Amino acid sequence: MRLGQAISSLLSEYGISQVFGIPGVHTLELFRDIDRSGLSVTIPRHEQGAAFMADAYTRVSGTPGVCYLITGPGVLNALTPIGQAWHDSIPMLVIGSTVTREQLGAHRGTLHDTPDLAEVLRPFTLFSETVTTAERVPELIDEAFTRWERERPRPVYIGIPRDLLAEEVGELHRPAPNPEAAPDAAPAPRLAAELARLSAASSPVIIAGGGARHDGPAVQALAERLAAPVILTGNAKGLLPEAHPLNAGISMPFPRTQELVSAADLVIGLGTELSDFEVLFTGTPEPRLADVLRVDIDPAVTHPDQHQPTLALRVAAFAEAALAALPAPDAAASAAGTARAAAARAGLAAERAADPHTPWIDAVADALPEGAILTADSAQLAYQAHHFLPLDTPGRWLAPYGYGTLGPALPMAIGAAIAAPDTPVVALAGDGSALFTLPELATARDLGANITFVIWDNGGYREIEVSFARTDIRPAGVRTTAQDLGMIAAGFGAEIARPTSPAELTAALRAATAEPGLSVIVVQAPAEHRVEADALQEGTPA
Repeated sequence: MRLGQAISSLLSEYGISQVFGIPGVHTLELFRDIDRSGLSVTIPRHEQGAAFMADAYTRVSGTPGVCYLITGPGVLNALTPIGQAWHDSIPMLVIGSTVTREQLGAHRGTLHDTPDLAEVLRPFTLFSETVTTAERVPELIDEAFTRWERERPRPVYIGIPRDLLAEEVGELHRPAPNPEAAPDAAPAPRLAAELARLSAASSPVIIAGGGARHDGPAVQALAERLAAPVILTGNAKGLLPEAHPLNAGISMPFPRTQELVSAADLVIGLGTELSDFEVLFTGTPEPRLADVLRVDIDPAVTHPDQHQPTLALRVAAFAEAALAALPAPDAAASAAGTARAAAARAGLAAERAADPHTPWIDAVADALPEGAILTADSAQLAYQAHHFLPLDTPGRWLAPYGYGTLGPALPMAIGAAIAAPDTPVVALAGDGSALFTLPELATARDLGANITFVIWDNGGYREIEVSFARTDIRPAGVRTTAQDLGMIAAGFGAEIARPTSPAELTAALRAATAEPGLSVIVVQAPAEHRVEADALQEGTPA
């Protein structure tokens, strides 16, 4: 068979059944008889959509998403979602074609020629390489899957010259696993010292992040043993049940939680970089951390030195060691921990009650079917839902706010729907962010899955307008319009609803999620939520 065919067959041995990409003249061999390999292909309307879909597919299914992308612009079109997956530690395999081996490095201006794509992607990947022999391809694919099991998972790029893709090869197979793989353990003296710190702490607080998103029971058991309130980052939303007495929610920007963290004698970071994003653009500083014990599989410095990982260890392994070593708390300690968490929750509840978006967030929450998955864009209503929308189970809130791009909600909804075909998926976006990837409505319509796209139409970039005001700069470039997003969506074959009140939004969302198919709900934001004056469009200097 040709190398392109052999790659698809090889991927099936790793449990891959889904590929995202747009065929082009330089990737035809990757699509040769692809149906016979057992792979299904989803064709987006832009390569950016392919990688956003692969990202969400991975988050929901647990299986690495795979993209087949064309030389040059195809790969570069996907660079933003590749960067997003890098930021959020999502494994993704990007297989791209390149110019022929003879043309590599020649820069002759041939079609799609791009100087050293592997070098371009290297900062955003676990590794990135252009191969020149067929034998190197299965070696790199196996390296990717092996390292994803042992290291912080991140995207991998393999560039393959188009003439090599057409080369006749034998079948490729996955090698036998290495039984001598290193166990998941930290040096015993170091681990013992950190467990002693845990034991000595009188007012510990846990901050759990995306690296702990699959370890909810372990985090809960550790929190209960330490009587420690648990603050969640956005990527860990749903990690603990909402009603758990130690759950302080996604509340880091708010005063009561800042007080909680500042008063803690030990902050235990589980699978989190302790990123400044958790307070970014809220007008509050990062809280002071008296002492930090940070558990993260990645030993590299990912934050200022005082927050460097203390233990390069998986969260579940650390929790298991801690639970074996630490005694249960007494009644007084348990009561104190519960009271500290309750104070933070009360602060979160007060912020929620005061926020003018809350009735609309409640409208969404009231309509969600059990187990529904939500994808969120960089958009005002979604930002507030980040903190205030209740979810009891992890893996249902896909909000890649750390990288902060616009446009992922719709294509990520498609990837999530493919990974969980019997689950309703709701995407939340603003009118500004929706326009970044709106053509993926065509892909969603073709899929026929239960996808509902909720667009909060506030007449432009309202959150940026607020940021201008916060920094005392006259707004510029924030008023935009698509004229009629409902009519545009109808042209893609979507069912349309236009609610004008929270009650109407609940009814529309219930109706939309009740049946398979594509629905778009355009919510015309009330006047108090809409973009106001825009200096540039008024004809005055910015």
